[in-house]
Amino acid sequence: MIPVLDVAGMREADRLTIQELGLPSLVLMEAAADAVTTVVAERFGDSKRIVVAVGPGNNGGDGLAAARQLHCRGFEVVAVLLVEEARLEGDAARQLELARRFGVDVRDASADLAGFSASLAGASLVVDALFGTGLTRPLSGRWAEVVRAINASGVPVVAVDVPSGLSGSLASVPGETVEAAVTVTFGALKVCHVLPPAALRCGEVAVGDIGIPPWVLDSLARCRLLETAEVAGWLAPRSRDAHKGHFGHLLLVAGRHGRAGAAALAARAGVVGGAGLVTVATASGAVTPIQAAVPEAMVDPLPAGADGAVTGEGIEPLLAKATAVAVGPGLGTGDGPRRALETILAAWSGPLLLDADAVTLLAGRVEVLAGREGPTVLTPHPGELARLLGRETAAVAADRLGAAEEAARRGRAVVLAKGAATVVAGPDGPTLVNPTGTPGLASGGAGDVLTGVVGALLAQGVGAREAAAAGAWLHGRAAELAAGRFGGAVPASVVAEHVGLAERELREGA
Repeated sequence: MIPVLDVAGMREADRLTIQELGLPSLVLMEAAADAVTTVVAERFGDSKRIVVAVGPGNNGGDGLAAARQLHCRGFEVVAVLLVEEARLEGDAARQLELARRFGVDVRDASADLAGFSASLAGASLVVDALFGTGLTRPLSGRWAEVVRAINASGVPVVAVDVPSGLSGSLASVPGETVEAAVTVTFGALKVCHVLPPAALRCGEVAVGDIGIPPWVLDSLARCRLLETAEVAGWLAPRSRDAHKGHFGHLLLVAGRHGRAGAAALAARAGVVGGAGLVTVATASGAVTPIQAAVPEAMVDPLPAGADGAVTGEGIEPLLAKATAVAVGPGLGTGDGPRRALETILAAWSGPLLLDADAVTLLAGRVEVLAGREGPTVLTPHPGELARLLGRETAAVAADRLGAAEEAARRGRAVVLAKGAATVVAGPDGPTLVNPTGTPGLASGGAGDVLTGVVGALLAQGVGAREAAAAGAWLHGRAAELAAGRFGGAVPASVVAEHVGLAERELREGA
């Protein structure tokens, strides 16, 4: 898995490398500049005129070093100081001195935005070296104007470490930010590079090795980006002499009158996700459409109330045959579904997945899960996660990573926080980020398919954290495989059809 650091982790990685391992900071800066220079030469080698926008601190120093290196490679380079020269200290001041000695065209626009705009005229590439990962507040005033001028220039931008205006620790976009075509970061990915909406401002992200040891970066990771090999290793093996009893029995408690489709989608995904057996326990009025849609699944009717939802009776005897239980899609949030959930929480000690309405039924009381004997997986979207924590949806959307980790800690559960770049947080072990998926998953029923896939993996004996992460990966990859047939949303039933292809690809590619 690929380590992803936040600002505090990256600062500590720098400190350990410089102070304890003895690699001089100027060497790190030269290596960082070389990473930027290499990307520019490889991807923008036909640039006629490169403008390097230089800000305060080490990010500006990186930019000045890159300007010198690009100049030595024969590029026409203009380094524009947007900070008073006296504010450049330490390595950054040394890089300014070196740039001038090597003949770089250095211009001072620290008090002259018109001069900066004039420098942009005729540029074919801008290198953004204004602010690095540690920015703690939105850009305002003059700096916001500089960013607007860069974005308005229409010229491709290579951002140094992060696009200026973003924080390396946050997925949110706090205000004006540079919109980069490529971001060259150092040592490791940062949170803003992998989680939207900040990631959408970064363009393509390249990671430069600047000499920080991998074991240092691994030890300081805030979270980790999933890689194919690890995900493939979590799948249950399927030997040639296997039978359905080897792959578990998933019990889905889902659906009601008028909402049978959600249960059917989850059941279908459970079947193609590899569960040996799938049973849907549903309100009596939903049995026929589910059985017709998923003939491979067994469907057991439960007593239904006047609202068409389960009354909460008749569930406990069905638990005995399950190896995993998933609750929620289309279930409803009335008194009957609430009783059904409480019965399951009291009587079932095996792997349990709670989605959709089941998560809503736990609003504000995620702690009730902390005492469960068996593992629990929650799969909320931002609104459900907000209700679970008793917070506003906007606050959760601004920090989905932190919200998932909080819910996992409070509920002693694995929390799969849905969204672009799905986050999987657990009470133990690193938080994981899934790179697969498309905007086509933003359609009704996609979450029900995810429930079935993760539930199937739990039924096969895959650990809770691994099942959630592998399920997210397969779900996202299935949508990618299906996307070629659709210009926008991918119907959830089509995503389910492609889960098996995604699994085959994963197994064969491992």
